[in-house]
Formats: sequence, structure tokens, C-alpha cells
Amino acid sequence: MDLLDTVPGRTFVAGLVDDYLRAGGGNSQSAFLQSLSMDKLVWAATNDISSYLYGAGIDAALLVDPTDTNIVAMAVAVATELSAPSRDTFTSPQHHEGATGPLRTPHVTNRRGSSEVLPDGAFWTSTPLGDCSKNSWTYSRETNTPAEIHELHFDPTEIGVARIDSATDWSTLLRSHARADSSPGTLFPDWVSIAEHYDAVHLSLLGLLSAQPRLSEVAASDSSQNYAHSKMGTWAGVGDWSTVSTAWIRLPRQRRWTPIVQKPIDG
Repeated sequence: MDLLDTVPGRTFVAGLVDDYLRAGGGNSQSAFLQSLSMDKLVWAATNDISSYLYGAGIDAALLVDPTDTNIVAMAVAVATELSAPSRDTFTSPQHHEGATGPLRTPHVTNRRGSSEVLPDGAFWTSTPLGDCSKNSWTYSRETNTPAEIHELHFDPTEIGVARIDSATDWSTLLRSHARADSSPGTLFPDWVSIAEHYDAVHLSLLGLLSAQPRLSEVAASDSSQNYAHSKMGTWAGVGDWSTVSTAWIRLPRQRRWTPIVQKPIDG
């Protein structure tokens, strides 16, 4: 199971088991998950990603028994819940943060380093999480409120989007569009090639947790640094994405671009 074979997936599931048991376990695990907001789920996942890359996430994951019945049942329930239409994160509107003039067509290329996962020149958006200024970037940035947030409105059905909802989605994309200068034994994305086929690439919450190097293939001891572990194996993981987000290669033809009421930056 993808979730239990990655560091952030395993710690995410274990954390939800703890929360479920603290809540008394009166409802089913599915009902418990349905009661949680996307805000809560994204917050927990973003923390697990940060801990995996820069903290003690690997050590915490190794303490989780992936065969424990409660863990296995929760992993199945999480995969089912995050695959539900109500948990879709490629929705309209999307948020874009930072000062922006007139929207211009992105020019997407590869970054210079051969071991780069992210594109250069993409237009980035995040998924709103309730109130007007909170989104899937909220928990992975240094300040709570950016100076400017705009909303990009569009019809998701008209977008040629590569959705990363699983390890299979990500590895298939990489195998079809791999950089020629990828590190030996590890595939990295060729964004020039991807740009010829898609309008956008969206990383969902389930993809964020599951499209990482598998512990069954890349042992924790294979790297002296957690961040390096995220780029090892037959294909590099999505750790550099940090959270649920969309890299736009072409902007929607039919779109509406609206500012959100601005607030001063929190220091």
C-alpha cells in the first residue's frame, strides 16, 4: 500500500489513528475522517512532509508497524476518503500569492540542476481551505498572510491536467517525460517534454503523501540526510512540492482573475 510504504504517508496515518483513539473511537474510521476538514488534513500532511525532509520523520515512520490492524484499516480509509470527489483539490478557484501584474503566459523549462523536481517558469496556485486567505500553502510558508492573494477562476473540465494522486501517477509521468541528464538510476521530470502534453500538473493531498520514495525500495539507512532520501530510488519523490499545489504550464483560456481583500503581512 503506497501510504504505508512512504515516510510521510506512514506518519500521517499513524497520527490519524492516535487522533481517532483519543476521540474515543465511537464512530467508524471512515466517519471520523469525514468529520475532519481539509484544513486539518492539509495541516497534518504538511507537517509530516516537513518532518520527513528536515526533521525526525524517518525515525518516527520506522516506529510505526505497517502491519498493525488499526494502521492498515486507517490507511485504507484514508485512501478511500482522499479519493472521494468531495476531497478533490483541483478545484476552482485556485489561489495565487504574491504581487502580480497582468497575467502572462508561463514559459516552462527545466531548472539547471539535473536533480531538480520542480519546473522553472511555471505559474503556481494553491487550493483554498475555507476562509478567503487560507489555502494549501498556508502551513508551509514563513508568514501567515501574504501581501497579495488573487483567485484564478476556471472550468477544471477544460484543463489538460496531469493529476498526481498516487505513486503510479507520478512514476508514469516521469517514465514518459524523463530528463535525459537524470541522475544514474533515478528519474527526474523533463518539464519541457511535459509542457508539450499538458496545461498543468496538479499534486493532490493523496499524491503528496504517496508519491515519495518507497521504504521497501529505499531504506532509511541509504541516506545520511532526510532530504536526500526524498530524491532517491527509481524515481525522485515529490518532496520539493511541499504541499498540495498546481504548476500551470498554460493558463486557462476562459478564466477570471480576481483579487482577494488584502491584509498586511504578519511579521
